[in-house]
Amino acid sequence: MSRAELPVPSDEALRQSAALVEKIRGEIERAGGWIDFARYMELALYEPGLGYYSAGSQKIGASGDFVTAPELSRSFGRAIALTLDAELAALGSNDVIELGAGSGALAAQLLDTFAKLGREVRYWILEPSGDLRQRQQRALESFAGKVAWLDRLPEEMSLEAVVVANEVLDALPVSRFTIEDGEPKALGVVADANGFGVRPARANEDLTAAVRTIERALQRALPDGYRSEVCLTLPAWFAALGAVLKRGSLLFADYGLVHTDYYHEQRAAGTLVCHYRHRAHDDPFIYPGLQDITAWVDFSACADAASAAQFDVAGFTTQGQYLLSLLAALPPDLAVDLKSPREQSAMKTLILPGEMGERFKVVLLRKGVSGRELPGKDFRYRL
Repeated sequence: MSRAELPVPSDEALRQSAALVEKIRGEIERAGGWIDFARYMELALYEPGLGYYSAGSQKIGASGDFVTAPELSRSFGRAIALTLDAELAALGSNDVIELGAGSGALAAQLLDTFAKLGREVRYWILEPSGDLRQRQQRALESFAGKVAWLDRLPEEMSLEAVVVANEVLDALPVSRFTIEDGEPKALGVVADANGFGVRPARANEDLTAAVRTIERALQRALPDGYRSEVCLTLPAWFAALGAVLKRGSLLFADYGLVHTDYYHEQRAAGTLVCHYRHRAHDDPFIYPGLQDITAWVDFSACADAASAAQFDVAGFTTQGQYLLSLLAALPPDLAVDLKSPREQSAMKTLILPGEMGERFKVVLLRKGVSGRELPGKDFRYRL
């Protein structure tokens, strides 16, 4: 999809994007004319005041760029709340931390369901975007006094809590690579008079080691010309969570694949996808700061990073399997009216294999706690 096929941003949005472009150009120049794609993605998404998640545009919902599961149906939040409630009971805690709460829709659904279950929770939201934080505060006004916001995770290992995140892992910056003459090459970002572009360069030790690890797991070399991405920060990201959780559970939902599917020979162009006004495309250089840039999650890599951070992989299934197993057992006071055409349409989107049902996965990780199985067919053997 070309820039000409996308809706034209407002003049104010274009000025914001132009300012970010100049910021990125300056960084490329200072770095000698080339920066790793992960750094470009970090700037495009998180640069204070200019990045996609740091500026003031509407991002989530019908008037934004994409819609997440909680915006589609309260059933999603109901299901997640039941799993978290069971984890809290096993943990003997009432502390919940949500990472990147988006519009606040999931938090509202979880808090409402916890109230119906008779569980009084302490709910924290870790949100780096000031714009999204303001939106969350407006959405959660009815829960005033029950929600607090964090700028960063605590530094000392002291918490006994459950952590939940929906569509957060896919927004972690990734490095892109290609294979040339059997060797990994980093696909970085360069700038010229026409904008930004991609140029291969020698991969550093971390990227080379990551690609070789992928090949060992696949038991085959990636072919010349193959392009994909890898999130080099995953181990540090999970280590940071492990460092602050004395005991606890992590529940993540996101779109992604296991190793063998992610780096399949037929997926030779990677999984990078951009979202702008409900249009999906693969050009990360269109309107920097105004579009979302994501990559599918490698859940095998997540499992490895979590294990290294002392978490056990307690469950892994598809979103469709997970929701079907839980929603069928919802008590009457938590059930959602599935007779409404809108709800029926939403549930089809959330559950059907051709929609979000198989593309999205749910993973449960535990540290120092044991509990019931994650609802849905167990696919841990595929990790």
